Amino acid sequence: MAALVATLLAVPATSAPAAGGVPDEVGLFDPAEGRWHLRYPDGRITSFYFGIPGDTPLLGDWDCDGIDTVALYRESTGFVYLRDSNDFGVGEQSFFFGNPGDIPIAGDWDGDGCDTLGIFRNGRFFLGNTLGTSVADLDFFFGAAGDRPFAGDFNGDGKDTVGVHRDNQHWVFITRDLSGLPASGGVAPLGGTFWSNGTGNTVLAGDWDGDGDDTLGTWWPSRFLLVNENANLVADERVAFGEPNWLPVAGNLGPPPPLPDLALQWVASGFSRPLFATAPEGDDRLFVVEQGGRIKIVQDGVVLGRPFLDISDLVDGNGEKGLLGLAFHPSFASNGRFFVHYSNTSGDTRVVEYRDGAGGPQFVRTLLSVDQPAGNHNGGMIQFGPDGRLHVGLGDGGGGGDPFGNGQNAYTPLGAIVGLDVDGTGTDQIWAIGLRNPWRFDWDGSLIYIGDVGQDRWEEINVVDRWAPSRNFGWNVQEGFDCYPPGATGCDTSRYVQPLVAFSNLTEGCSVTGGFVYRGWEIDGLHGAYLYSDFCAKFVRGLFYDGSDITTSREWDLGITATVSSFGEDGHGELYVTTFDGLVHKIVAAG
Repeated sequence: MAALVATLLAVPATSAPAAGGVPDEVGLFDPAEGRWHLRYPDGRITSFYFGIPGDTPLLGDWDCDGIDTVALYRESTGFVYLRDSNDFGVGEQSFFFGNPGDIPIAGDWDGDGCDTLGIFRNGRFFLGNTLGTSVADLDFFFGAAGDRPFAGDFNGDGKDTVGVHRDNQHWVFITRDLSGLPASGGVAPLGGTFWSNGTGNTVLAGDWDGDGDDTLGTWWPSRFLLVNENANLVADERVAFGEPNWLPVAGNLGPPPPLPDLALQWVASGFSRPLFATAPEGDDRLFVVEQGGRIKIVQDGVVLGRPFLDISDLVDGNGEKGLLGLAFHPSFASNGRFFVHYSNTSGDTRVVEYRDGAGGPQFVRTLLSVDQPAGNHNGGMIQFGPDGRLHVGLGDGGGGGDPFGNGQNAYTPLGAIVGLDVDGTGTDQIWAIGLRNPWRFDWDGSLIYIGDVGQDRWEEINVVDRWAPSRNFGWNVQEGFDCYPPGATGCDTSRYVQPLVAFSNLTEGCSVTGGFVYRGWEIDGLHGAYLYSDFCAKFVRGLFYDGSDITTSREWDLGITATVSSFGEDGHGELYVTTFDGLVHKIVAAG
């Protein structure tokens, strides 16, 4: 492999937009399933069913409490269904408003603090100031047939006005005052003209920075681009989630609900010291890694008799060594490439590429070889990061207390996370240093969550952005928030990334088992939460991190009786727990 390059120099992070009040947030409605996915300011997403396939979603403050809640417009009938809370249920109000085929919008047209409805019909708006079947209070022309309407308070006066998006010309038009618009006979002059930055997107409006006035945003397939000034759409904020066919909404959602109750669901048993579970994206199978050198497949609830890969003759599976990690190439479905991280029979680290084919996996090449000075602190996790590299976690070389001085050595892969360029588009690099034993980590967007196993006192969860000015986690100058060794004082910790969480390995556990950020959709209220555990204590803990702080956390007792070796993630973002009694369990909603 090419020589590793230390790349720990600062890259300036993008600055966050200024905020005054409570910012609006975005959400999505899946029209194929009638399911909502609402995103809260700390990044969590709640999901629930309300509606049927084909409904059009709306958000508005229907009960005047300052919180926007969900509504549906059934275009086939012209009926509206409103809920006063963001959860599963039936509408508290329902009534006829408009004709089949009309396009609905919601807003506070009279500034009384309550949202009501409007419709857009062939270049003409009909807006009502009360909820219910009634004649429109405002009737005017703005836009043209084929435009797509939206609403917002574009001047901060407390009253919403309207805008239209002319997709085929890439333009957006807004008005800041509804008075003076023609009530009949023609099309209103269009002002407030902005480029919408492409075809096929959906335009919406919201107060993204909390300054009191609404600005524009677009929903492209699977991402929002939001701007904090009404001008041509160059994004100040980007929010990625959802599927291309989902429909966007925006509003003030209020505080998020508490983390949900969880349970474990048995998946399979009979494994020999399972260390990991994973799958290619979108794949329905689950690949379970055994410490001794085998990878087995669980398909339709059955453990297949023939291992996917058996390299047990190459692996030393004793102690902290073994077949430690597995990662599938993002294009595995078409190229069959996957990668394993193991300790060879001499106890040294190997990261190797294989290619799956009709005759089964075939060896391709060795990507990384590292001599290990001791038998412990081998790390183990491998995962593709947002830079396209395969990231590899390696411990400090073992021996206790970092006697080889690897933690603060920026030119050794020991005590580090290494980025391997597996596609030949760049260079290999030592991406982060100062780690004792990063057994498991998880990339979630531009953030990496690292469970770093402690020495004498502290277990750590570390989080850092890929563009952070420092990617040095402090070992062995620092353990947890304290100077190392215990009792030492006066160490300069300002140059190191400080832990997000540090818990005692004297009273709370013995060895942190880092997990994953939940990105599945089966557990309402868990999307965006990071879960982790401890090898001895067997708890499962979760937290939400908003990019600067933990916004909420919780611990669950899921009845785990054996040591927790790892978490796993399937091809749909659902999470699993592997334990040394040979079991694999799926984390599910309780009840």
